[in-house]
Amino acid sequence: MSKRKREPEETVAAKGLSALSDVLTACFGKDGNFTVIVEEPSGEAHQDTEGQPAAKRTEFKVWSFLLAQWSPVFGKMVGSDNYAESQRAEVVIQDFSASAVETFLRFMYSGSVEGSVTAVMEVAAMADKYQVDALQSLCLPRVRKALKPELACEIFAAADRFQMGDLRAEARDLIFTEPARALKKRPAIRPELLAEILGSGLLCIPADELKKMLRSWGEKGCDALESIINTRARSQYTDDVLYTLWSNYEAAGNKGVFLSYWVSMILGPGQGDAYTMDDLEVIASNQGSAWALTLGEGWVQWLLPHSWVHLQGFDFGTGTVSATTSFRIWSSEDGATWHLAYESQRKEIAPGSFLACKRPPSLVKYFKLEVLEGKLVNVCFNIQGILQTLV
Repeated sequence: MSKRKREPEETVAAKGLSALSDVLTACFGKDGNFTVIVEEPSGEAHQDTEGQPAAKRTEFKVWSFLLAQWSPVFGKMVGSDNYAESQRAEVVIQDFSASAVETFLRFMYSGSVEGSVTAVMEVAAMADKYQVDALQSLCLPRVRKALKPELACEIFAAADRFQMGDLRAEARDLIFTEPARALKKRPAIRPELLAEILGSGLLCIPADELKKMLRSWGEKGCDALESIINTRARSQYTDDVLYTLWSNYEAAGNKGVFLSYWVSMILGPGQGDAYTMDDLEVIASNQGSAWALTLGEGWVQWLLPHSWVHLQGFDFGTGTVSATTSFRIWSSEDGATWHLAYESQRKEIAPGSFLACKRPPSLVKYFKLEVLEGKLVNVCFNIQGILQTLV
């Protein structure tokens, strides 16, 4: 008689957790010592006894101990007699939908979450409010994985509604860079959000093509929408602003000078002897790794006299940045007020690593790379974002 092969302990443990999750999930809504009440507008014309619009009430029975274990906020509510929620053994929620609250509560029993992208975003917002970190960390990666041009407007609107600033910016950037796909159909978003997108001047599509796309929506008011479009600027997404400007200069027939008209450079104290004018032109245009930038303690500044950047981040090309090198990257709209866009964290930066920035509040045209300690060796200063130039 052959012996049964024993399953690995990890497999047994995973099956046990899955079975426990199934049991707890089946217990949801069956019993509990605490009531979660959701009040939503009923959408109907009738009123309550005080003449106010009637609200739709949905109730969920749960265990207070379970709420307290997952959420510090609920833990305070149910753990102290000083709170009315603890005295009444109930809480009323009015700022989230019943479906979102149900998904939120089901997670506490099952450890999993399901639903559409916008539903998961509402659950993430609720997890943020009630400090359920495990749920939020489960929801946000799902939303980011689903962030495609076709869903960008929907996610943008939901992120705006739930005040999720980072996701709002990510979705809006995707609309800017992929407008032909993101705006193929009229998005079901508030007029002010649509105006923000169309009037930004950052849509990476020629104005004539954008107007043609708006007319293809086949709705009244296209003329009003067309009037919002910023036609004074041309925008293009690039992962290397300096080289893109050089390419534009070449496409224009190499007329005039590149350095000081397309890009200007300012060297900080002590940097003047390190470069020739030919060096600066190549560094200003990122033409090749043979002329990569080496910078010791001090700073170098770039100015785009006739262009602006909707900044998204940076990278240093094929160069490696040592963990012993400390540096900052600054950006500015006018060269007077500077915004700290990135600060190194004493970690090695591998070649090609994208450095997400702290976004400046407006378009910028000045950049300063400042080495505080150590040295940047043979790096290319690649600025990533949407490059805007006047038509």
